[in-house]
Amino acid sequence: MKSITFCVGIVLASSVFASAQTKDGVIPINGGRNFVYVKPVDRSARAEQPPANLVTIYSNLGTGNNVYNGAAGTGVLGKNVPNQLYPEWLANGFTPTANHTVTEIQVGVTWVQGPNTVILSLNDDNGGKPGKTLYITGFTNLPTFGTCCTLQTATLTTGVAVTKGTMYWIVLRTSPTNQGTWNVWNNDFSGTQGPFSNNIGQGWTQQSTQQLGAFGVFGQ
Repeated sequence: MKSITFCVGIVLASSVFASAQTKDGVIPINGGRNFVYVKPVDRSARAEQPPANLVTIYSNLGTGNNVYNGAAGTGVLGKNVPNQLYPEWLANGFTPTANHTVTEIQVGVTWVQGPNTVILSLNDDNGGKPGKTLYITGFTNLPTFGTCCTLQTATLTTGVAVTKGTMYWIVLRTSPTNQGTWNVWNNDFSGTQGPFSNNIGQGWTQQSTQQLGAFGVFGQ
C-alpha cells in the first residue's frame, strides 16, 4: 500500500509540475512573480564589456559565462500575459560611494513571449521607491530566457550626475502599447542583495532587501 501511495504521489507531483509550465522549460514560482528555467542554459554568448575608460559606479555582474543567472529571475510583465495574475514592473536600487556621472547602464534581461521589448530607466529615490525619471530608453530583440550572457547596454549621450550616499533606481518595465510582453530580469549570479521595489499595477511598493537583478552602472 505504501508503494502504491508513493507512486500516486509522484504522478500527482509530475502533473502539477507540468501544468505550471507556461512555456517550454519555464516554471513560475512565488505566485508567478519569479521564474526558473529547468533545461540546460545556453551560455555561448559573451557579454559586452564597458569601455576601459569608464569607472564602475555599481555592478553585480559576473564574468565569462556567468555574468548573470540564466536560469532564474523576476518577471517584467504586461497586464495581458496569459496565465499571470497581474502585471509587474521592477526596480533595483544602488547607492554610489562617490560623486559620478553615469554614461552607461547594462542589464541582464531576457524574453519569454509576447512583444520582444523592454523599457529601462534611471530614477531618483522617493522614500524608498523610484521617483523622478532621470534617463529612459528602450530595447528590442532581447535574448531568450534560458540563455547567457548577452547584456542590454544603454549609452547615455548626456551623462546623469549621481551623488555619493544617495540611492538611485534602475527600473525595467513593459511598454504601455505592448501589454502581452513577458520578460525576465535575470538574477545576479552571486546572490547579491539590495533594495527592491515593484509595481503590480497599483503604483510602486517599497519591499525589503532581496536578491537583485543583474545590472551594472558605469561612468566618470
